[in-house]
Amino acid sequence: MDAHRIIPIFPLPLVQFPGAVTPLHIFEPRYRQMVKDLVAGDKTFGIIYRNDEIMLESERLPLGSIGCAVEIAVQQELPDGRSNILCVGVSRFHLVGYIEGEPYIQAQIEFFDDDIAFDDLSNEVQQAKSLFVRLSAIIRKLRGEKDADDEAMPDLPDDPQALSFILAAYLDIDVSDKQDLLEMTDTSLRLREVIRLLEELADDYEKRALANQLSKSNGHAGHMPKFD
Repeated sequence: MDAHRIIPIFPLPLVQFPGAVTPLHIFEPRYRQMVKDLVAGDKTFGIIYRNDEIMLESERLPLGSIGCAVEIAVQQELPDGRSNILCVGVSRFHLVGYIEGEPYIQAQIEFFDDDIAFDDLSNEVQQAKSLFVRLSAIIRKLRGEKDADDEAMPDLPDDPQALSFILAAYLDIDVSDKQDLLEMTDTSLRLREVIRLLEELADDYEKRALANQLSKSNGHAGHMPKFD
């Protein structure tokens, strides 16, 4: 992949991570045209997090903003011209400059990756995977769902960088915190932060599950739990 490219840009109120799959519903005329052009071309465009509460007058984000390029994997065109697409995250980029006179936003971007390091993160990889399985089980319990079999769980990569991105995409945290994770270039730091967030979420959901169980039994379930 070339370090510098010109690609369409789609500002959205979400954070896209490399390797993560994102469904999008395309309805605005200019973005319908964008998808049509992309499907006929190399299918690559960029998603950048747009905070609609802050950016009211302009949809152009500042130069230097960080987003993620995606590739259209599946397109379902609807009879009225709208479409549903399934995108897969490819690589992060810096926004270098805008291209004027186009029907939809296009910009020159520069791809980047994590800093080169030789840390052994095998223990952190296993810890992150275990925490994700634990958190998923608690969430299913709260929803009243049956335990998932191995085939129902996502296939988590062993590569520390790829794993940190996939788990970050799953995390139920504030969008600005997800953007911070996207912008990190230290794999070890990101993975350890993801582990910390997984632990916090797992503890929180376990307390919710226990409180929910107690409420169903009208509080008569032996000794009251101790919440540290």
